Amino acid sequence: MSISSIAEDTALRLTPPATPVDVIQQGQRTVAPADSGGVSASPLAQLVKYIPTETITLYVAVQAALGDLVAPKGKSISDANFTSRWIWMWIMFGITLVLTTALSYRSQKNANKVAPFKVPYFDVLAAGAAFLVWALALPSTPLRDFSGYNYNAWDTVIILGGTVSIATAAYVLGKNISWQKVVDG
Repeated sequence: MSISSIAEDTALRLTPPATPVDVIQQGQRTVAPADSGGVSASPLAQLVKYIPTETITLYVAVQAALGDLVAPKGKSISDANFTSRWIWMWIMFGITLVLTTALSYRSQKNANKVAPFKVPYFDVLAAGAAFLVWALALPSTPLRDFSGYNYNAWDTVIILGGTVSIATAAYVLGKNISWQKVVDG
């Protein structure tokens, strides 16, 4: 799901609609059937809901442009200089947080221009965490900086553990959209 979709979801949850018609229109856009390109209520959709595709795409593109690190002669890959990889990951993490907040602001103002902006803390942190999960699970992960780190053994654990944790936290904290929440405001 994209950051703009996360923003639309938070606007629906955090902004009181201007009119009952707005409630219906916002709800229809947010919980549209999966075949129409909207959000599905399936467990898989809940697991991947907070993955910020915009920043992950840019991150992967720059990682590819940087090329793979090569181990110094006679040493392991963990002896290579991963500084640029760590810096790039943290920059993109920060951009994910800012972009999620900014798009949430715009979506809330589009939903109701007079309502005060409510920072969607959970959504912003979940998008940031999802970015980190994916960045750390890629083959070019900066975690290779640590001696003995085995990408093939841990990439699946990082993805599954991270997405299940985020989805579980969203469920426990009631961050899922339902028609009842849309109508109740």
